[in-house]
Amino acid sequence: MRVNLFQSIARPSESRPQQGVQPAASRPAEQQAPAPQKALTEFLSRYFTDGFEGAKSPDVVKQTKDANCGAAVATMLSGTTGKDAASAAQKMDALESLFTDGGGTTPEELAKMLAHEGMEVKKGTSNFDMPSVDEALGRGQQVAVQLDTNRLATGVDTKIAGGSHWVVVDGKDDQGNYLVKDPNTGSRYAVSGQQIADAVGSAWELHQGGGMLVVGTPGSAMDESTLVEKSALHTGVLGDTDGGGSRARGSFGRESS
Repeated sequence: MRVNLFQSIARPSESRPQQGVQPAASRPAEQQAPAPQKALTEFLSRYFTDGFEGAKSPDVVKQTKDANCGAAVATMLSGTTGKDAASAAQKMDALESLFTDGGGTTPEELAKMLAHEGMEVKKGTSNFDMPSVDEALGRGQQVAVQLDTNRLATGVDTKIAGGSHWVVVDGKDDQGNYLVKDPNTGSRYAVSGQQIADAVGSAWELHQGGGMLVVGTPGSAMDESTLVEKSALHTGVLGDTDGGGSRARGSFGRESS
């Protein structure tokens, strides 16, 4: 059974034995418990640091730059993904150089990366459409989701803009949670569909773009230009916001896209 990593971290009081606490009034001011906003910022800082220890997974490609989560997602979805970190890094660099300006990846740019790798965008929505996701997963397809990292990590409507970020959803656990491959941390974890949907909603509120792209192999042989044309029919609804991800590290409270 998979564990929702971020929910367990975001609510430590539910996973740790309760300890006796000295009444706040009898402690010096400097020893008072941090305000909720400070505690949240500290948690988000952990998420966006390279030292954050999540459930690392060998089948998750970790982004190598502050803004190349889109290239990492395209590399994961590619049928020719390298089996080692060096070859994956080379592919990410090549895709980023070919299709972006280095400042993040728009939905259109991600679709072009996928077409370059022989993959087709089958559907695009401006929300996290769970019935469509379930249908796609049942066909063996995967879903690239553009969302706000802070809302995904905490499950809380913080109103603090994280990064507009790309992740992959490729399955469900036995509790019905969705399995997410996150290039920011190089980890794989389970999270509820509602939490992903809320994170997409926050992406629209805070970054003016977001949604999901259903990705699979073409039903028939198609060249790259044809795949780009077909994919273009589905990307517009997500907007044109760059997804980068860990660019939010150390800059909480500011929009990072």
